[in-house]
Amino acid sequence: MTTIFKTTLRPILIFSQFLGLINTSYTLQPTGLLVRDPQLSVYSLLELVRTCLLLACTYILYRWQLFTFMEIILLLKFWCVIIAARLSEIWIVKLINGIVEFDQKTALLSTYLSVQQRSLSKRFLNKIYILLLVYFIGFELYHQYIFPLKTINIHTTIRYFFGAPFIIDFAVLITSCFFLLNLNIRFQTLIDFLKFLPVESDYPNEWTNSELAMSMENIRLLHSELSELLRIFSLGYGPLLLSFFVFNFINLVFQLFLSICLRPPPAAPADVSSLKKVLQNVFPLILNIQIVILTMSIIVAVSLVHDKKRKIISYLRLYRISNLHADIKRQVKMFMLQLSFFELDEINTYGFFNINLNIVMSIIVLIITGIITLIQMKNHKIILNMINSTLTVSAGMFEM
Repeated sequence: MTTIFKTTLRPILIFSQFLGLINTSYTLQPTGLLVRDPQLSVYSLLELVRTCLLLACTYILYRWQLFTFMEIILLLKFWCVIIAARLSEIWIVKLINGIVEFDQKTALLSTYLSVQQRSLSKRFLNKIYILLLVYFIGFELYHQYIFPLKTINIHTTIRYFFGAPFIIDFAVLITSCFFLLNLNIRFQTLIDFLKFLPVESDYPNEWTNSELAMSMENIRLLHSELSELLRIFSLGYGPLLLSFFVFNFINLVFQLFLSICLRPPPAAPADVSSLKKVLQNVFPLILNIQIVILTMSIIVAVSLVHDKKRKIISYLRLYRISNLHADIKRQVKMFMLQLSFFELDEINTYGFFNINLNIVMSIIVLIITGIITLIQMKNHKIILNMINSTLTVSAGMFEM
C-alpha cells in the first residue's frame, strides 16, 4: 500500500512544487518518506528562480494599465494560498510521512488478520486528472473563442496564468481531495479489520481471547494515529482552505452581482454568430458553477471522512458488552472512550470554522446577504468604479 501511495503521490508532489506550495528541495525517498535534501544546491536555485519568476509576473501585472479590482483579487488569492502553504509546509510534510508510517503499521496487522489493505486506485486518480485537464484546456479554448484577445502581449499572457479558470483553485482541490480520500480509505481499512474480528461469534480455536484483545488494541492504536493525521491535515491544509473559501466567496458574490446589475451590451456586430452570443452570455454562469463545484467537492470529501468515523462508532456500539470476555470488553470500552474524545475534532480552516455540510447553508446565506448589500450600494462611488473598471478591462483586452 505504501508503494501505491508513493506512486500516486509523485504527480501531486510535482504539481505542488511547480506552483510553490511545497519547497522543491523535498524529495521522495525509496521508503516513501518525504525528506528535505539541503545538500543539493540545484533545488535552492530552482526555488529561487521560481519565486523570482512569480514575483516578476505579479509586478508586471500590477504595473499594467488595465490593473483593476478583479486583478487585485486574483493576485491576492494566488499569493495567500502560496504563503499559507509555505507557512504550514512542515505540517503537510508530516501528513505525508504520517500516512506512509501508518501504512507500514497497517501492513503488519493486515498480514496477521489476512485482510487486504484498501488503496486509492491509480486508474481512478488518472481519470480524475485527465477529466480536470480536459476541462481546463477546454475552458481556455472556449474563453479564447468567445472573447478573443485584441493583442497578445506579456500582460495578457500573465493574466491568463492567474485568471480563469484559476489554476491555483485546481491545485487546492487536487491536493486536498487527494489526502482526504486517502484518509477516508484508511478509515475504511480499520472498519474492515473490525468486521473481520470474530468478537461475538464462535471463532476457531486458534483465536484466543488474548489474541482478540491484542488485535482490538492494535486497531484502537491505529485509529488513534489516523485521527491524529486528521488533526495534522487541519493544521496543514486549514490555512489553504481558508484562503480558498474566502476568495472564492468574494469572487462568486461579485460575479453574481455583475450578472444582475450590468446592463446588456449594445447590439453585437452582424458578423458575430448567434451561437457566440449565447456562449458569451453563458460564460459567467459556467464560471460560477465551477466555483460551486470545486467548493462542494472539498466539502463532500471532508464529509466522507467524517462518515467513516461515525461508522466505526456505530459498529462498536453493536457489540453486546456483557457477552464479551473481560480483556476484550476492556479494549472495547477504551476504544469507545477514545472515539468520544476524537469525535469533537473536525477538519477545520485553522480554527475559523468547521468544514462540513452545515457550512453550505452558511455560505448560501452569506452570498444572498452580500448580493443584497451590493445591490443596495450599486450607485455608490466605489461600486461604480469597480463596475466601470471591470468593463474597461473587458473592452481593452477582448474583442466583444
